[in-house]
Amino acid sequence: MVRELCDRYGVLLIIDEVKSGFRVARGGTQELMGVTADITTVAKAMANGYPISAIGGREDIMRRYGRGVAHGGTYTAQAMSLAAAEKTLTILRDTDALEDIEAYGLAMQAGMHEVLKARGIPHSFTGHPSMSGLFFRETPPSNYRDWKTSDYTFYDTLAHHLIPRGVMCEPDSREPWFVSSAHDKACLDETLSTFEYCVDLTIEELARVEKAKSAPVMTGITA
Repeated sequence: MVRELCDRYGVLLIIDEVKSGFRVARGGTQELMGVTADITTVAKAMANGYPISAIGGREDIMRRYGRGVAHGGTYTAQAMSLAAAEKTLTILRDTDALEDIEAYGLAMQAGMHEVLKARGIPHSFTGHPSMSGLFFRETPPSNYRDWKTSDYTFYDTLAHHLIPRGVMCEPDSREPWFVSSAHDKACLDETLSTFEYCVDLTIEELARVEKAKSAPVMTGITA
């Protein structure tokens, strides 16, 4: 719908793929949704984490660079990041890395779902399996007000237990969990085992906090 509106009114469609580019598909979100932007931005996923960003788009637009349109950057053409990007893009082109990442993400979600379902904890997942979000809410939030109704205290407490035990999740529930193609079956088993253990720790900790809040406060004067 946005593409059609831009075409109708002569507006450039810019799609920011800084997070999704080279993570969810070789052609980014645009490949999955069947839409092509006039201008696209991508970033460090194209170099497997090395500092890099890029702009791409329609040829008639891109050829304006150097002809009245300037482009620059602090580390423009920095050799190490360019070498990393070349190797990363070659791997993405020639291997099943993205498909493997998606399968891993789906398996991780399924395992987490079983752990949380067994304990009656409302939860939902958002986004592509390669970079999905976990929310403690029956339905995925679609805006900030929705997120405020999620149990982000449970998430914050859970993350506090997970990170020291090697599951390096985002400590902020508004950020996704990124999956790497280096993650294998052993990683998945360890992650889910640790996740289950830390969910139980979180339940116990929050129960203690609630009990402390409800305890009567004794006051008095002693001589």
